[in-house]
Amino acid sequence: MFNSISWHQYVVAVFTLSAAWYAYAGLRYYRPELSRLLRIGPKNGGALPEVAATHEVMGPARPEPGTGLSDPGELIFGAAGDDGVSDRTLPKGPADELLAEAETLISAFTDSDDKTGFLSLLRTLISQYEVFADEISLPQVISALKTKKLPFTITAEEWPLTFEA
Repeated sequence: MFNSISWHQYVVAVFTLSAAWYAYAGLRYYRPELSRLLRIGPKNGGALPEVAATHEVMGPARPEPGTGLSDPGELIFGAAGDDGVSDRTLPKGPADELLAEAETLISAFTDSDDKTGFLSLLRTLISQYEVFADEISLPQVISALKTKKLPFTITAEEWPLTFEA
């Protein structure tokens, strides 16, 4: 039986069945839209959907009470003041954040004499900033930390100079 059906007959049958299915689904579920689409004649130029034409969805736009417009000549501005930002002001980066956290660590150890604990925590803190190694000059950060007051002395060899823990 399948040998007696040609490809042409098969394609025509599939196309006809598909067209019939979509025509049924369109008429069944999209009847109003299709009838409006297929309507011949002048179209009403309304930009709003039919629901908005029959029901008022929103009231007219009015300013809030007490928020009227003012005459530009009546506006009062304060005196200009310096905001501390200049063309030379740089945004804070990871090196500044590392230095601030290290200074907090130093302030936590001002009353403690635990040198090994401090160095261990400092190495852990520095290792967290390893992803920013190309942006942070660790020797500069360490030289800024050397000026801070600690209850114990740290030799130059003991300061961590690499990002590895």
